[in-house]
Amino acid sequence: MNQELVDYIEKSIYPLYERNDWSHQLWHIQNVTERSLKLAKDYPVNKEMVYVIASFHDLGCFVSRDNHEEISAHLMEQDPLIQKYFKAEEIQTMSEAIVDHRGSLEYEPRSIYGKIISSADRLVTVEEIMRSTHSRTLEFFKEMPWEEMVQESYKYIKKKYGAGGYAKSYIPNPDFEQFLKDIQVYLDDYELFSKKLKEVDHFLRKEYHMDEQKSIYVRL
Repeated sequence: MNQELVDYIEKSIYPLYERNDWSHQLWHIQNVTERSLKLAKDYPVNKEMVYVIASFHDLGCFVSRDNHEEISAHLMEQDPLIQKYFKAEEIQTMSEAIVDHRGSLEYEPRSIYGKIISSADRLVTVEEIMRSTHSRTLEFFKEMPWEEMVQESYKYIKKKYGAGGYAKSYIPNPDFEQFLKDIQVYLDDYELFSKKLKEVDHFLRKEYHMDEQKSIYVRL
């Protein structure tokens, strides 16, 4: 791995993730990067391209969650250091992979790079998906009664990760396969799900010093 590239990503790109909502901040990017490189070991791919894709894939969330993948791809394409180190066709492949990473994608990723980042972007622990889902609820619907918060989180997670859910891994991914079994335990027991979400709620409010005036991702 080119050290100059790594140093640039860590010093110039990673800090930009502080602008994002909690579930798309640096903790998530580093986890996805680690999983991407782990999955990439079994394929004849450029590991530096895998690294860049993972590092940029959610960069545009602070602008818009709805089309963040396209914004992130554009930011990567326009980055001077990326243009310095990669050929035009490599940048195009990385751009397509970033666009193709969304779990709700209606088509199969166009390259192995897209399949790697999409598969690596799937959350792989109950704690991750609970915190990610509930942080968004607290950000946009913090006045919502607790029971409605539980219902909304439950419906979202079940639709995405329950039996027949739309989130999938396009390459063998043992961690994700185990996660689907783990989360199903909570989806099969609503009371257990609610109890776990309450623990997550306490964690997020304490971690981010949340009060009635502050959104979940603003630290004091």
